[in-house]
Amino acid sequence: MSMNNRGSETAFPVRVPASPELAARASELVQQFSECLWFWHPAATVHFTDDVKLVIEHLREYGDKKAWSAARELQRSL
Repeated sequence: MSMNNRGSETAFPVRVPASPELAARASELVQQFSECLWFWHPAATVHFTDDVKLVIEHLREYGDKKAWSAARELQRSL
């Protein structure tokens, strides 16, 4: 950790928890479109909004039309 001019620690951004419904939907999409999220460990779960954003990003970057549609739906839920 770095120190600022006053000698205190620099604060890290706070991770915002995703709603249970949003986390569940993102987890379903990780399973459904595993080719887009090849790096995602099968036991890993979605807990935070930045996890959801990562799912959306990879669905858009590596997915087909169905993945794009799912990403759009998930984005609207954020």
